[in-house]
Amino acid sequence: MIPFTKMQGNGNDFIVLDNRSGRFSGEDLARAAGLYCRRRQSLGADGILVVEASREADYVMRLFNADGSEGEMCGNGARCIAKYAFEKGIAGRRQKFSTLAGIITAEVDPPFVNLDMGTVRLDEGWFGRTVEAAGEVFEASFIWVGVPHAVLFPRAELPRERKILIGRELRHNLSLFPEGANVNFVMPDEDGRIRSVTYERGVEDLTDSCGTGSTASAICHVLKGSVSKEVPVVVDVINPGGINAVTLVFDGEGKSAAASLRGRTVIVAEGFLTEEL
Repeated sequence: MIPFTKMQGNGNDFIVLDNRSGRFSGEDLARAAGLYCRRRQSLGADGILVVEASREADYVMRLFNADGSEGEMCGNGARCIAKYAFEKGIAGRRQKFSTLAGIITAEVDPPFVNLDMGTVRLDEGWFGRTVEAAGEVFEASFIWVGVPHAVLFPRAELPRERKILIGRELRHNLSLFPEGANVNFVMPDEDGRIRSVTYERGVEDLTDSCGTGSTASAICHVLKGSVSKEVPVVVDVINPGGINAVTLVFDGEGKSAAASLRGRTVIVAEGFLTEEL
């Protein structure tokens, strides 16, 4: 029997495991993700979050996507694991943890978690180009926020099935995105807010929320000239599962932006995973 905690951050849901003892290998965890993240046949989740011991931080965060692949970083997942670590006494309200994308700092303010997303390099991305997918042309940008994100600006709202088709095609377009990419569909909303839906690499479907996707969407929205970037900018990103507030501070040379992310996190359930699967 394997103890677990089920959590969600604005609808992005995870199974959280404590592996500080080193009980499970990476192969074990990848296999567990493939088994236990299957909806209807198992507990179901977008991925598995794993807490492991660290010498340089409060702990290590590992993320295994629903397909068993290990991800570098996940904004909503990072918020969930920060709250988990706080609730379990692993770390305090202010904490730092290691990821494959680097050290992340967080502050837990239940039910919210504020996450320092670090400095996003703008000169390593591209903006204002056009891409074609499923017979349609989109204005698009590309940026790394711990993981690669393509940000599309459709001229009109697209049906869910169409987003999946386009997202899947672009996610696997290795000539354009050699490491694959998450694909975000961004539309303006009222009062300077934006709506963003993400097709997630590794989940291979649309998700109700994406923290790194919200950050990428906010940055690309501002760089379109939609919002002044002369002062700290706060962009409310409406995901299907809730609102992620993204705060951005751009440098004077247009090479980078310091980003932080704030959103709700919820502990849904706790229990034990059986080994029958």
